[in-house]
Amino acid sequence: MKFSLENFLKSGHEIDFKKNEHLLKQGEISRNVYFVVQGVIRHYVIDFLGNEKTIRISQENDFFYSSNISFWKGDASYINCQALLNARLLYWTKDELDDLSSDQPGFILFENNKLKDFVIEKHKKEISRITKNAKERLIEFNETNINLFNRIPHHIIASYLDMTPETLSRLRAKFKKQKS
Repeated sequence: MKFSLENFLKSGHEIDFKKNEHLLKQGEISRNVYFVVQGVIRHYVIDFLGNEKTIRISQENDFFYSSNISFWKGDASYINCQALLNARLLYWTKDELDDLSSDQPGFILFENNKLKDFVIEKHKKEISRITKNAKERLIEFNETNINLFNRIPHHIIASYLDMTPETLSRLRAKFKKQKS
């Protein structure tokens, strides 16, 4: 049977999460891969000072592993995943994905492409943190995610961009002033 994204999505299990509900908490084992039908999910870690640091934001039409290492190795997750809005997701278990990999070689290509996208996204973010200042990171974020400012708390966006909420607010005010 040939792999079809449409059929794959139809095979997913639907699950709803309420705003602020966790899909995965640090210390739990990740057992699912998700697709965001509706809503926004943040992926965050707790740093050595006890602060939450947002490392990824998933929104509509994104596929994500709640925790890559935990999912593949069966280790406890160091990542937390939380719905920032009421969310509707589709999910698949590891066994279901393993079966798809065996039955439909086209699925392996699809999964590899999604993993490549994830690695590229992660690499770009890491390089951006090192090579760009806060203003440049915000400009880059706005190019593809401007809609998130009207949907999720700004301190989450600030954390994702590795800046304080005050810096984010100051930069946004400067941008608005420049447009006037």
